[in-house]
Amino acid sequence: MYESHKVSAIVTCAGRGVRFGSNKLLVKLAGVTVLEKTVREFIHPAIDEVIVTVSEEYHDTYREILVEQAKLPVTLVRGGEERFISAKLGLDATSGSIVMVHDGVRPFVNAELIDRALEAGVTHGAAMLGTPTVVQLKLVDDDEYVTGSLDRSHSWLGQTPQVFRRDLLEEAYAKALESGYTRVSDDADLVAEFTGHKVKIIHGEDYNIKITTRTDLVIADQIMAQGDWG
Repeated sequence: MYESHKVSAIVTCAGRGVRFGSNKLLVKLAGVTVLEKTVREFIHPAIDEVIVTVSEEYHDTYREILVEQAKLPVTLVRGGEERFISAKLGLDATSGSIVMVHDGVRPFVNAELIDRALEAGVTHGAAMLGTPTVVQLKLVDDDEYVTGSLDRSHSWLGQTPQVFRRDLLEEAYAKALESGYTRVSDDADLVAEFTGHKVKIIHGEDYNIKITTRTDLVIADQIMAQGDWG
């Protein structure tokens, strides 16, 4: 519980790892899979239930790692083709009035970041972590010609956890499904677009990386070696 709210966490692990080339959730960092390392952080005093969305292909493997071996008190739910559909299926299995959604391939989340996101989510109704960008982001057209640049003073790199009132997520998912939404996005975009509710962004940490490419895995090994992320 957090300030009388029942809190549910959804860790999305139903991705296929296309860009990585293999299942990055099964990669080990210091002897522990990315999957277990990420999910374990959500066994947190303020979180009442943890749902892990998984693909059909890896359901049994993930259950063995998380439930049978690690003995974590989590529920596995089969996900869908799109990330937000997986998250919706996860939401359907929860009962909290506050819902936290996190990418399974962000293994350096910790209690401090969870607390930070949860406080902002309860205060604002919708919140996410992020960091101001230090690079210039280019806008391009479908033929990959530059059409402009984003103003760095107003550009952030999004992170998770993202935290929402349950009713906002339910409305956003329902309207996204009804509209045939297919863009690659996150829950913050869905809530802002389909409910009109503003999403507060608060400072995350540079170490809270998402493992998408093999270069990210090299960075992850360096973060683990430094030991200053949690």
